[in-house]
Amino acid sequence: IYTTGHRNPQGFDWLPGTRTLIEDEHGPDGDDEVNVLRKGANYGWPEVRGEQKRAGFTAPAAIYPESIAPSGATFVRRRGSEWSGDYLIGALVGEQIRRVRVNRSGRVSLNRPLFEGRYGRIRTVTEGPDGALYALTNNTDGRGSPRPGDDRVLRIVPPRG
Repeated sequence: IYTTGHRNPQGFDWLPGTRTLIEDEHGPDGDDEVNVLRKGANYGWPEVRGEQKRAGFTAPAAIYPESIAPSGATFVRRRGSEWSGDYLIGALVGEQIRRVRVNRSGRVSLNRPLFEGRYGRIRTVTEGPDGALYALTNNTDGRGSPRPGDDRVLRIVPPRG
């Protein structure tokens, strides 16, 4: 067992150039998290959540008090992009891709939505071999607002840096 204290992990990827795994998970009703996983660490569930702090538990790198329902995620490895090195998270309730910048020490310095409300629920995002990002919508499962042509795979070209 590498880490404990997770509620509902959804997405994860390795921080580029490191052996550090970044993970996102759902809270029970809000308090969704992004965690920098450290061997042997306990991330608190069900003892602590959100901004609560207690000895013996590792705090999240980012917290979403209002649920965004984070899902599949990836780091952007494409060089020369404004998003290079950023952790992108598909968000179901948030209906967005969340752009999170995590530095090598595990601190978050940027945390903002992309495409908010434009495509509906985003189940996952991944980087393709062509350097583009591919995101999967999830609107026809009874929880979203289906649009003509849903569900679909979106191809997103990251902006140049």
